[in-house]
Formats: sequence, C-alpha cells, structure tokens
Amino acid sequence: MKKVTIQEVATAAGVSKSTMSRFLNQNYSHMSVATRQRIKQTVDRMGYRPSRQAQSLKTNHSRLIGVMIADISNNYVSQLLKGVDSYFKTVGYQMIIMESSNSVALEKQQLEQLLDQPVEGIILQPNSRHSEDYAFIAAENVPMVLVDRETEPLQWDTIVTNNFDASQALGKLAAKSMQTYTMGLVVSENIKAVSTREQRLKGFAQGLSPLPVQTFEIDDDLTDLKTAILGYLKTGEHPLIFAGNGKVLTQVLRACRQLNLKIPTDVGVTGYDDWNWADLVNPGISTIEQYPDYIGRLSAEILMDLIQQRLVAPAQRHQMVADVKQRQSI
Repeated sequence: MKKVTIQEVATAAGVSKSTMSRFLNQNYSHMSVATRQRIKQTVDRMGYRPSRQAQSLKTNHSRLIGVMIADISNNYVSQLLKGVDSYFKTVGYQMIIMESSNSVALEKQQLEQLLDQPVEGIILQPNSRHSEDYAFIAAENVPMVLVDRETEPLQWDTIVTNNFDASQALGKLAAKSMQTYTMGLVVSENIKAVSTREQRLKGFAQGLSPLPVQTFEIDDDLTDLKTAILGYLKTGEHPLIFAGNGKVLTQVLRACRQLNLKIPTDVGVTGYDDWNWADLVNPGISTIEQYPDYIGRLSAEILMDLIQQRLVAPAQRHQMVADVKQRQSI
C-alpha cells in the first residue's frame, strides 16, 4: 500500500504544505480552529502518520523524553510512569524508559545513552545524593526534573513526598497503640544510599520516641530477617516493624507468615506505601499512602515548562503530602 505524503494530505485538506507542517508541529499560531479541525479530520481519514525522524531533523525537536528509574519492580514506579505518560500523551511526546537497578555506575551509562538519542528532557529518580554526579547532564543543557529522591545542593526541580513528617506521624500513632511495644525495628534497603530512606527512618524514630529503634537492611533472602525477628522475640521484646517501602513491606509480611507470627500480638507491622492492598489483608496494615501517579504527572508538566522555557525561576523543591492510613496491624 502506497504511503500517503504530507503534500497529498495538505491538498485534501485544502491547505498549503507549510500550514500542514505547522499543524503537525503543533504550531497553531494564526491558524483558525476550523482549519485545525479540518486538517485533523483529513489526517485521520487518510491514515497519515508523519515521520518523527524527519520532523526531528527539521524542527530540532526529537519529541523524546528520557525517564530513568531505579527499580522497575517497585509498584511506586509503575504508578509514577503512568502519571508521566498520561501527560506526555496529550502533547505528542514519547518516553524512553531505562532502569538503573539502583546502580550509580549503570545509571550514568544509561543517562549518557539517553543524551545520545537525543532526548529533549529527563525525569530522573536519582541513585546518587550528590548533584555533582549529574554535572554531565547540566553541561549538555538538557532540562531535568528529579522525583522521589533528592540531591544536594538543590540544582534541579525536585518532587518528593513529606517523608519525615508522614513517618513521624505514623510513629506517634503507633506509640499511642493499645499494644505494649518495647522497640521499633526499621526494615529497609540500604538506608544511607538514598535520602528518602534516611528521612523515613529519622521521622519514624522521632515519632516512636522514647522507645528505642533498631534498623535492619534487607536483601531478597528472608533468612537473616527472620533470624533477627526471632532474636528480639526470644529476649522478650515486642517489636513494631516499620517497612521502608511497599516492596519491603511485602517481604516483612512474608517473613511473619513463615514464622507463624500473629500481628499485632507478636509483632506490630506498618510501613511506607499502601499500594491499594494493605486494607485487604487480615489484619489490615497501617501504612503511609503517597500518590506517585500525581507526582509523575506533575514532573512531566514541570519538565515541559522547562523545555518550552515557560519556567525560568530557580529550581524548587516541591513537597507532596502523604496520608497515614490507620488499620489493625499496630
């Protein structure tokens, strides 16, 4: 089947080739609504699909956005990507998604690949806490927005949740529980590697004060976690476990089930991220619910403002509010 050309569509729509080109590039200045509608109807009727590569060469716009996330298995990320995509679909941009697997070295390698595409902007869930590690992106003058995690000093617009305040509120709620907890146990992935993990630890510990809080850094093998929990129980402790994110929370619940522990009689369990299932298990798990889909869409909107130079103010830290969901697990 012969491919329809831009000239054929322009002729069928009764406009010039230059007008047709401006429509495809979303440059609607001096173009009436009626003309836009007529062109769109003609494009749809004739099944015309413009060459994105040709458009990129002519306009110097690739209409590509790089999205670098840390762990694609995390449900937070899937909701974040949904929010990002929901916005870029409306403006005709496409995402190139890459995963760093929480590796700083792999992250840099893949970010350099994104710059080679070339992308017009980047949304980054950073692995490093140091802005200087991303100086090579700033040197290319590519707009970037950070999500979920922060770097210091503040150099790019960054969207985070109120990790400290929400975790502190959950700790205070647990401290008022009818259960007689003797300690807190924060279970997390490498805490010092990511700013959000430290903020959640500090907030929860302050909220649960004066009870002591211990930490346990988890991997995919639950053996050491189960050993640690049993060790506390054997010494007469009644621990309240705080899981640092939704992925860790599922691991904690699996460990408790394998140990045949009763929640909250034997151990209390709570954690960050709700994932819309924490109220479906028995007992319901007290959690902190954040809204990654909204964060994703907001990051996309800010990035587009930067790309189109509508936003020229200094970089800002945008803090979203998370909600504490109290249930029976504490």
